[in-house]
Amino acid sequence: MKPFLTFALTVTLAAVSAPALEWKTTHLELKIAPLQRTTETAFAFTNTSDRPVTIKGVDSSCDCLDARASAGVIAPGASGLIHAKFTLGERSGLYRRTIIVTTDESGPPVALTVELDVPEAATLSPRSLEWKIGGPVVGQTVEITVADGIEFTIDEYAPTSDAFILSLETLEPGRRFRLHAVPKSTQAAASAAFRLYGKAGGQNLVFSVYGNVR
Repeated sequence: MKPFLTFALTVTLAAVSAPALEWKTTHLELKIAPLQRTTETAFAFTNTSDRPVTIKGVDSSCDCLDARASAGVIAPGASGLIHAKFTLGERSGLYRRTIIVTTDESGPPVALTVELDVPEAATLSPRSLEWKIGGPVVGQTVEITVADGIEFTIDEYAPTSDAFILSLETLEPGRRFRLHAVPKSTQAAASAAFRLYGKAGGQNLVFSVYGNVR
């Protein structure tokens, strides 16, 4: 009869420590109103561990973003905020900004992201007008539509080159316009920016369309 062989198996489980800070969300999407120059938001978190957590750094990816923590040390069970203030200036379009939060924990820093949808005060279509050298001297138009909720008063419009002639048609006061442009000649190359100067919401605004003979 063969003897029984006994094997002893020892398994060691490494304890993995969960992050102490639990975030309500790490991504926010903000819709900005036309002509809004600044906006603020905040990321909420809670210290779910039994130890205090020190926030060592709050760094942003852009000088247009000022980010700070509501407190430097977060006690066990306490909640806090990472405040974010954006200075938009005259920006428009879709922007993605990141905030990096570093703590005294051993894990990697936390990346918080914000997407900002900044609408233009007005849309101009098309943004560029083209004529061919030697082609017919014909007029072209640009449709100007002001964003909802604001009115735009055009005080002045002019090309940056006297190679073009402009005229402006008001389709709906404060809301819709049509810019007419025609080159004086198409026998030689020419280019210009067509500037429209005006006011909306108490702010001075400048819009540009571009024309080229080439």
